[in-house]
Amino acid sequence: MAENLNWKAWKDKQKKSLLQKSFRKLGLAVFRHRKNHVYCPERFAVKSAKLIDVKETPGFGDLAKAVKGQNRTRLDYDKLYMIYQGIWNIRHLADQSVAIAEVGVYKGGGTYFIASAVNRLLAKPSAIHAFDTFDGHAPEDLTPQLDGPHKPGKFDDTSFDAVQSYLSCFPNVELHKGRFQDNWHRIAGQPFCFVHLDVDIYKVTLEALDFFKESLLVGGIVIVDDYGFRTCMGAKEAVDEFVDNHSNFLKYHLETGQCLLVRLA
Repeated sequence: MAENLNWKAWKDKQKKSLLQKSFRKLGLAVFRHRKNHVYCPERFAVKSAKLIDVKETPGFGDLAKAVKGQNRTRLDYDKLYMIYQGIWNIRHLADQSVAIAEVGVYKGGGTYFIASAVNRLLAKPSAIHAFDTFDGHAPEDLTPQLDGPHKPGKFDDTSFDAVQSYLSCFPNVELHKGRFQDNWHRIAGQPFCFVHLDVDIYKVTLEALDFFKESLLVGGIVIVDDYGFRTCMGAKEAVDEFVDNHSNFLKYHLETGQCLLVRLA
């Protein structure tokens, strides 16, 4: 009986060793399952124990935890931290005459976080203009060959009234319902220092960038969500096309999957 157990243990060990070798060839790290841990590329895992936990960053952590606890955003802590840093870096540009915008609000969690960060980091909180159809993707905005898995009405499990109520604690937030292209006249001529684009698709991303290219102040920042995701190739195509045609913008592809743009003189 003992021999059978030893033989089984040896075989299990060999199988585990082969599995680990196979995963390493794919660039993956293998760990025993732990709560709040996931499989990830090995390059992210090998030094993870040395990384600062951004959730514990003073000034950021409590705001992000509060928003994540409300379950109204799909943005993870790493993405929220990039947004937080973006707002911190435009604090010298911001005042009550210079606005901030978000296109793609969904259930309002990202807007709530931006407003919370603005109130904490800026001496005089800027106006925040937030745009969404609240009916999901509009059919006329989809480009099938680029927007792949995105279909009309995707992300329609939200409502203008519910989000407006959720954000009502921020008097500097103005919510706009409808396609961005049908509403941008409401902010025409206003200067902006920070923009968050989270629409996933080609047409709206490109047209929003074209709108903000003149109204964004020099040194202003645009963060485009999902630039580095295979499910949102339209967003990447739009950003790359825009930057190719506008040499006064710097582009940084972030490991979070976001893209950060900075307007130059």
